[in-house]
Amino acid sequence: MRYGLGIDLGTSFVSAAVSGPGGTRMVSLSSQLIVPSVAYAALDSLLLTGTAAENAAGSGYGQVARAFKRRLGDPTPLVLGGTAYSPAALMAAQLRDVLTHVTRTEGGSPDSIVLTCPAIWGPYRREHFAEVPRLAGVRASHLVTEPEAAATHYSMERRLGDGEVVAVYDLGGGTLDTTILRMVGSEMEILGTPEGMEHLGGIDFDETLLAHLDDRLDGAISQLEATDPALAEIRGLCVRAKEELSIEPDVNLIVPLPSGPREVLVTRLQFNELIRPSVQLTIEALRRTIASAGGSGLRIEDLSAVLLAGGSSRIPLVAQMVSRELGKPVRVTLHPKFTVALGAATIATRAVPATPPGGMPHQVPPVAPLAGVPHQVPPAASPVPSLPVSPASKKWLVPAIAAAVVVLAVAITTIILTTGGGTDAGAGPSTAQTATGPLWVYDSKGPVAPYHGLIGSAENWAGTEIGAEGAHHTAVTAAPDDTGGGLRVTWTGDSAGQVYLQRSNAQDLKSYVDSRGALVFATVVYKHPNGRTQVAIDCNYPCRGYVEATTLFQNLPVGQKTTIKIPLSCFVPTGLNPASVNTPFLVNTEGYFAATFSDIRWVPGAATDSDATSCDALK
Repeated sequence: MRYGLGIDLGTSFVSAAVSGPGGTRMVSLSSQLIVPSVAYAALDSLLLTGTAAENAAGSGYGQVARAFKRRLGDPTPLVLGGTAYSPAALMAAQLRDVLTHVTRTEGGSPDSIVLTCPAIWGPYRREHFAEVPRLAGVRASHLVTEPEAAATHYSMERRLGDGEVVAVYDLGGGTLDTTILRMVGSEMEILGTPEGMEHLGGIDFDETLLAHLDDRLDGAISQLEATDPALAEIRGLCVRAKEELSIEPDVNLIVPLPSGPREVLVTRLQFNELIRPSVQLTIEALRRTIASAGGSGLRIEDLSAVLLAGGSSRIPLVAQMVSRELGKPVRVTLHPKFTVALGAATIATRAVPATPPGGMPHQVPPVAPLAGVPHQVPPAASPVPSLPVSPASKKWLVPAIAAAVVVLAVAITTIILTTGGGTDAGAGPSTAQTATGPLWVYDSKGPVAPYHGLIGSAENWAGTEIGAEGAHHTAVTAAPDDTGGGLRVTWTGDSAGQVYLQRSNAQDLKSYVDSRGALVFATVVYKHPNGRTQVAIDCNYPCRGYVEATTLFQNLPVGQKTTIKIPLSCFVPTGLNPASVNTPFLVNTEGYFAATFSDIRWVPGAATDSDATSCDALK
């Protein structure tokens, strides 16, 4: 099979995607999809990378190297197991292992390879990066910037019009990149000068949280020796806490210390205040990038949106501050880091101009639409299952999260979230419907015409219709519930999945929002969700509004029918365009979850009911 390969050699982890006649998809590099950016020198001089290196790392502190991408260009070598390695050599070893894995799983070598790098890298860093494929034995590869790759993937999901301008804010594990891109025909043109910060990313947020814990524990962590295994465990604890605070309002950490374990509660508000100054610096960098494009006549008002990429942009505070300070729609995927690898794979299927030594192509080559792009939430890949979640604040034992150090984020399914509405080309909205009464979507007899029930997962994100016998994917199954009516849905936890009710053309339902309407449905929970869960409303893909519903469902009693009322206004800030709704009800999750949903409708005035859920409880 002919295919192009995109590889993102990140500071924290490495991801890869392939693109061919069947579309673009992530490649599973391990059981967790990604592999950590880790190198380990074994006693027999064998250099391990990725998951194998992480698994072996516990046996020798001095033999392990992490985040070596940050050291690229540093003349001081890294000594592992008595052998000196340049950062480029370690990155090359990781690249070689990834290529070997992909070639084996795909049944042949890729026809083209695209690698990505930060846009802020100058000629010196790029020249050193050019050594990576050479040392890995890759004879031909092309290089694009990470923001260009991310925007390319985004443009495949939401068509960018000729002349449309987007800002790309790429906050990864180790760097920030900000770039302004304008569509010129089918190409992307960089406006102004990309800017960013070479040493600001998720790793630094981890260190900030570590320092906070140390302060709360009266300096007990800083007193540990650098080689103490407990310190590595605590660092892993901070990584996991950072990830979970993107979902949960607080986490309860059990920190292992020589004097005995100590318990520390960390809230999202505390974490936000810790990282707020750093996030503010990133926004100032984005403003400077926009200002640098002023010579092209660009103003902030001319931006159609800010596209968030990079795993660290999943932190809710990031999207909130970017949107508030720039006053522009923010679009972010549930796991935005994978947009880089997916975009690189898309570019790899096209003719890429040769890259001069130490140089970079100024424009991304033309990208034509791929066949088979799903019209519903397209995944990056199967997600890593989360740890079980209980309604109370979690207490984490370090052994349970040791493996989580290698995972930058638990969510992998790609879901475009917009803070600005809009419709894509295709079936337009019908005549506006006046909110004179409930709009029924699913009643005691099943879906109300013209709506159809569907499930989606990596097996078929375009949707499998739920018939009388139900619909079955490995990740999610759904069938009519004969015992009490409704739609019984089971997520197995194998990978991400969703259930939704959709019509073929969009409908103008703005009057339901204006009349303080609510999405009302009944549910019986059989098994609480253990992963990030959302309730969403789609308005012609990729337009979507959503609310975080993990805690909502976790707090419901098991086996008891409960009526949920979610104000429609809660979906608007995250992107709902109520004038173009084609999917009035959608539930997705990354872990296991079992529930029945019934009596689904939009009800005018229900948002003011005393039992309606507040928007603040759904963030």
